[in-house]
Amino acid sequence: MSLVVYILTVFTMLGATDAQPMAEATRGIAGHVTIEVEQGMLRGRPDLDLDSPLLIRIAAVHSRPEGGFLFDLEFLGTQPGVFDLREVLVFSNGASTAQLDPIPIRIVSHLADHSASDLAMTMPPESTLRGGYVTLLIVIGVVWILVPAIVITRRLLRPRPDPIVTPRGPTLAEQLAPLVEAAADRQLTIPEQARLELLLYWHWQAALQLDESRPEAVARLRRHDDAGQLLRTVESWLHDPTTAAPTRDDIKKLLLPYGHVSTGAVS
Repeated sequence: MSLVVYILTVFTMLGATDAQPMAEATRGIAGHVTIEVEQGMLRGRPDLDLDSPLLIRIAAVHSRPEGGFLFDLEFLGTQPGVFDLREVLVFSNGASTAQLDPIPIRIVSHLADHSASDLAMTMPPESTLRGGYVTLLIVIGVVWILVPAIVITRRLLRPRPDPIVTPRGPTLAEQLAPLVEAAADRQLTIPEQARLELLLYWHWQAALQLDESRPEAVARLRRHDDAGQLLRTVESWLHDPTTAAPTRDDIKKLLLPYGHVSTGAVS
């Protein structure tokens, strides 16, 4: 930057110091400034690149209770001088920021103008570009490995949902049990006896090929050695007063052949 241009820039910025104090940063090292904007969202100019004399980044945006926004800006200068951050900012819709108050900043340098940046002055003397590059590669490699490892570990430690258990229908023994227990107490009603016969008929119909009418089928079922065992026993409890009262084990044994048969509700 020539001396004349520098002096003109300084005078331009001095006229705006009342609106915004001048922030300062060393060349090649990020500086920070906070500004207030009544309306609109800011962003960096899209045409800026690494060869631009000044780079900028919106670090954070905060809403103000009284309206408007506070913008935390980070800027990086590659050339010493006095600049106006409005020149590297635009509104999100592409509009110019010329209506904003000047945002003066100064980039200072302790080296010659042709030097890359002053960042080397802040580094330990023994550090080298090669060492920093190797360290960066190691850090990237560690992060590359840790990220999927963390994701996999979280998935493994995540509580598994309980398996969905489909409710089964009652077994035939569960449907017969209250009827058989009522018969054991000699309190089985006629409708309950009819239901007991219906359950047994439903179960043995296919095995015994009970194709005749219901009364004839139940009569044949009663005479069958295996299929008629429960029906004959229940009838003896109901109609033979000399029959001893059955125990719980007797009832359980009588229902045992039907305990594995899963059914829906038979009506």
